[in-house]
Amino acid sequence: MDNLSLHKAIKLTKEYKKMVPKERVQLRKKRLYDLVTYARENSPLYHDLYDGLRDNFTLRDLPTTNRQLFLDNYDRWSTDSQVSSDSVDRYVQYYADQTDLYLGEYYVISNSGTDGSSIVTLYDSNSAMAMSTDYIHNIFARRENFWDFVNHGSRVAAIYTENGPFFPNVFSQMRRESLPARKKKSILLPAQASSADLVSRLNSFNPSMLAGFPSVLMRMADEKKAGRLKIEPAFIVADGEPLDKGTRKRLRKIFNCDVFSSYSTSMTGCIAYECREHHLHINDNWVLVEPVNAAGEPVKPGRPSDKVLITNLLSYPQPVIRYELGDRVIMHTKPCLCGNYSPWLEILGRSLDQIRFVYGGKEIIVPIADMDKVFKGADFIKRYQILIYPNNHLALRLTGAKGTDKTMAFFKAEKMLRSYMRSIGILAPMITLEKEDPQPHPLSGKYQTIIIMP
Repeated sequence: MDNLSLHKAIKLTKEYKKMVPKERVQLRKKRLYDLVTYARENSPLYHDLYDGLRDNFTLRDLPTTNRQLFLDNYDRWSTDSQVSSDSVDRYVQYYADQTDLYLGEYYVISNSGTDGSSIVTLYDSNSAMAMSTDYIHNIFARRENFWDFVNHGSRVAAIYTENGPFFPNVFSQMRRESLPARKKKSILLPAQASSADLVSRLNSFNPSMLAGFPSVLMRMADEKKAGRLKIEPAFIVADGEPLDKGTRKRLRKIFNCDVFSSYSTSMTGCIAYECREHHLHINDNWVLVEPVNAAGEPVKPGRPSDKVLITNLLSYPQPVIRYELGDRVIMHTKPCLCGNYSPWLEILGRSLDQIRFVYGGKEIIVPIADMDKVFKGADFIKRYQILIYPNNHLALRLTGAKGTDKTMAFFKAEKMLRSYMRSIGILAPMITLEKEDPQPHPLSGKYQTIIIMP
């Protein structure tokens, strides 16, 4: 791909939005052909994967890829022969002291690696420019949001993490570098900071748009309700963690503004953005999405998938083509009232996230999403985490809701959790209360409600 200037990136985004569906399909086919050709010629891994591939291939002719394949072949995956796992690891290790891009040209993004298989992905300046302009265009697709944002001073505060090269903070860096006018009007704050520190810095900056993990935004909602946080953002972007209806409703009520989300991963970039109807429209300008069943066969629109295959048409440094994510989705192709032609996604959860218990010599496998519903509607709990230890030991970190102390909250929560464990066939689990309160992941800053301990 030729170097992408800001002017050209904006032009491409605007042109795509004006295209009719048939024109969009043809453009995506050309972009896929160009990416596959480049990958085949420059990546040793893809050279082998695409051996014997016919010239007039379709998307489904291409083999699928996954995290383990890239981990096992990291040095052969890249299209740049200078890239190596050792030098990438050194860059990440000293990330806090880095002022330059990796090899002078790549943004480095790592996932949090909570499953023990952290992987680093490289993005070049073209990726940064296209993703940044698309982000701005999609976030402000609703004109009311744009003018509210401008009238509030057009300042952006993002609360993610400063402890590593994770997608939210590196993407924030991408936007500041790609859109120089935004540098002085945007700040990145660490999710691990104390509420008092975040309140002080937010009050001083007075953002027009507030972005961050839903868990840390809920902390700020508590501060706003208590009268300590004085900001009045035009709107909120809550991403990086699942945004449930209850959280969205509470944020909207306390901040008196709309709340939007997006769907992104470190490996695939920005997959979908919410419109004013709160539908996650696929960013199909640069991303291809294939909902499939467990066997990898296509799933019809309106039906739930077992997983999804993602192709990032911008991923030239390390091609991400038909990459398997364990997310269960429903793709909707019916028209949206917002006027966006692109299909939209309903995210159901992750089919690959499972907990394995052993009881009476029998293995019992439970989806994390099921256990995460145990405390749904429990108004006595403000925040919780369930730690899963070996031998059916479950430990709770709890913060009681107003009027309920931690001990009373635990007695009620233990009863609900014990009832759930009985329902899956485990009659005598050990359930204990942890002294510490729920807390974010020490590196990524993300908040997990279910944590599988070693």
